[in-house]
Amino acid sequence: MSVMSIRIADEKRKKLKAIASLEGKTMSGLVSELIDEYVSDAMERMQEKSEIHEIMKVSEPAFSEWDNEEDEIYNDL
Repeated sequence: MSVMSIRIADEKRKKLKAIASLEGKTMSGLVSELIDEYVSDAMERMQEKSEIHEIMKVSEPAFSEWDNEEDEIYNDL
């Protein structure tokens, strides 16, 4: 396991330490849980974006008839 050191405002550190103590956790344990939750949420958001991108790619051919030179004048509006 690696050691990570971060700088946070004293007030935030005090609140974090108090919360960890009230929950019977160490600050390291609490921060580790928060990181796990953040990473999990971020992975879900990325998956959703990827799925939306895939849906857009699948639907792209349906709009190919709109891609013609006559309509190019509207691209610069």
